This record gives sequence, C-alpha cells and structure tokens, in this order.
Amino acid sequence: DVVAMFGVDCRSMDTFSDGNMNIAMSSMFVPQPVMSLAVKPAETKMQNNFAKALTKFTKEDPTLRVKVDSETKETVLSGMGELHLEVYIERMKREYNVECISGQPNVNYKETIAARAEFDWLHKKQSGGSGQYAKVTGYIEPMTEEEIKELGKPNEFKNKCIGTNIPPEYYPSCEKGMNDAMHEGSLVGCEVEGIRVVLQDGASHAVDSSDMA
Repeated sequence: DVVAMFGVDCRSMDTFSDGNMNIAMSSMFVPQPVMSLAVKPAETKMQNNFAKALTKFTKEDPTLRVKVDSETKETVLSGMGELHLEVYIERMKREYNVECISGQPNVNYKETIAARAEFDWLHKKQSGGSGQYAKVTGYIEPMTEEEIKELGKPNEFKNKCIGTNIPPEYYPSCEKGMNDAMHEGSLVGCEVEGIRVVLQDGASHAVDSSDMA
C-alpha cells in the first residue's frame, strides 16, 4: 500500500516499520553536487529562519548539500545546477521570509615559496630600560607534497643550532614566531604553507633578549 503521513521527524530515504522487523530499504544513488553558491541572509535577524530552512531542505532533498567553509566561514549551498539552487533560495524567501545574498564561494588561496632563501635577521629595539634584542640566521626552503603529507602539518621548523649563541630556552619562541608568520603571507596576505624553516645560528643579549624578542 502507498500511504502518506505528516508530522514525523525524518529525512528522505528513511525506512519505517512497526518495530518488529529489522529491515531497511536500500537507499537510492545520490550524485555528487555539480554547482555551489555562497549564501547568507540579507539581515542578521533572519539567521534563525535561515538555519531552519537549510535544515529542512537538506532533510527532504539528499542532493542538496550545505557546509560552512572552515576558512572563509561562508555557508556554501551545493546542488545539481543553477536552477536547483535558485528554487531553494526562492523557497527561503517565500516560506521563511528570508532574503538571501548569494554569489560564488571565495577561493581559499594559499601562499608558498618557489626556491630556497637564506635569512640573517637582527631585531634590536631600545626605548629606555630593558630593550629587545634577537638575531637569527638560517634558511627557508619549499617542501614537497609528499613531505607535507608525511609530516602531517603544512610547515616545519628545524633547529640546527650548535652551541648556545641562542639560549635553548628561546627555541620554542623561535618556532612560535615562525608559526605566527605563516598566518599571513607577504604576497596577498593569505596563509603560507609548504615551507621548512631551518634555524642555524643567531645571537642574544644578556639583558635585552627575551621570548618576545
């Protein structure tokens, strides 16, 4: 028999029984989305209805996907084509009174380097009392995709210092400084990946050197 019911919290392809049968209908094939749009409510006060609409739509239509990009923080709506997505944007307006702003998702650009480069940097600052002093020398070089995958993180810090020109207690601060610098590249201000930083030597001052320096 074919029946209809309402008021049940479910999603497409869920199986219902009287509770005595341990069976499930095989799910239908759901193709991968072919188009994506970044969407957001036109006004902040519409955010709750916006979230409710997306939850309901994705339950009833398995070909509609929603995700929040972890880097751009955009809500990305993906589906089977432009018309498919436009229908749901129009439904949000008609059924939930949510005006949507839509457009192409932002691209998560990354920066890197193409060749090895040496560095010899002196940081010296005096403004009355204890100042700041630090000197680091070494080189940076690009990493291969295989090396990044094996390492499990996008950048690497290597300490190849010999002696105590840089006191050992400052090594963690050198690595933290490298990680902080990778958040914003010099080319377009995007995150930097695929770089190995090798610290070889440096210098310190008995009074003015510190973790901050």
